[in-house]
Amino acid sequence: MASKIKIMIKTEDNNINLPSIGFGVALTFVRFGLWTTKFVKNMDEKSQQYLKENKDTIIKMVKEIFAELKTMEPFTLVEVKSDDAYVLIDIR
Repeated sequence: MASKIKIMIKTEDNNINLPSIGFGVALTFVRFGLWTTKFVKNMDEKSQQYLKENKDTIIKMVKEIFAELKTMEPFTLVEVKSDDAYVLIDIR
């Protein structure tokens, strides 16, 4: 059963190989990201208001997605190759 997400990004200039993180930690990052939007000065007001009004719905949806992913076997969610970059997101 899947329980983690793994992200890898490779370009000519940079290699970003993030460690696998559990869905609970990923949800904490989502919550933190939503909380920090109130401090972003250059975000348009409409987007900021939308995120503020829909924070609970967004968190609920992310929880539901993670619950569904937990029932699945590990798989590759995204794999994109181009001339100068490679992006991989695995559900493990």
